[in-house]
Amino acid sequence: MHRSAQTAIVALAALLSWLMLGQLILIEGVGERPAFDPLRLLFYTLLLAAPACTFVPLARWAKAPLYDIEAIAGWAMLGFVVAIVPPANPPTLGQFLLLLLPLTVALATMSTLGSYLMGLRVYRGDPRRHDIVRARRQGYLATIVLIANMLLFSINALSPTSAVLLVVIAVLVEVFALTRDNQRIGRIASRS
Repeated sequence: MHRSAQTAIVALAALLSWLMLGQLILIEGVGERPAFDPLRLLFYTLLLAAPACTFVPLARWAKAPLYDIEAIAGWAMLGFVVAIVPPANPPTLGQFLLLLLPLTVALATMSTLGSYLMGLRVYRGDPRRHDIVRARRQGYLATIVLIANMLLFSINALSPTSAVLLVVIAVLVEVFALTRDNQRIGRIASRS
């Protein structure tokens, strides 16, 4: 089978898995069904299959170790929490953290992928071009800034100053990290 046909089949499987997962959560109300109901069992299967069909090929393409496991765990846990865990009003600290942690990991997998793709474009001819550690760091920084701004907004404490301050802090952390990476790359190059 041609590589493009395999890619198309995997992409179609991922799309159909995500669509079916959305239908089970939003239309079928899978969270209100008994634990061993056939639709609930299908939901559990799709919680693992949809992110696996999406992120395993991406991890292989990017040669990113543990990226697929991180993405599958983050997205599966997020789907489980959104569909199954009934929120209290107001949510308890445990429920809040149970939503916040998988949301952070799930968004970070997307931000990591975006950072990696931007790095392929920006760092032409540079050793950092295929650096998944850099991409993962930038992805988590972007996600933490986004989550922090959402948290500040949810408690009516977000102002333009605080949002800009969070972005500036993240940019400074990344500049320091890139400087450290440049020093490490320089030491490695001088040894060769």
